[in-house]
Amino acid sequence: MLSRLYLIVLILFCLEVGVFLVILPWSSVWERNYFLYRYPFLARWLLNHFLRGAISGLGIIDISLGLWQATHFRQLLQRLTASSY
Repeated sequence: MLSRLYLIVLILFCLEVGVFLVILPWSSVWERNYFLYRYPFLARWLLNHFLRGAISGLGIIDISLGLWQATHFRQLLQRLTASSY
């Protein structure tokens, strides 16, 4: 039961972080944050579209990982229960 809960939480975490990483760099929160006001020299890097795309790419990889784990849920659950004994 605990391993099933662990896998479900892991899948939801991967999906949530992935969606967060895909959406956040292109939102207005990214353009108006504490670090840009406190350290203006970082604005050149943080507002770069290539960096935003790379972060969104990591989000897509994270979503893909979560979807892969969801599709292979039974196999992963069997491996976890077999290794716990």
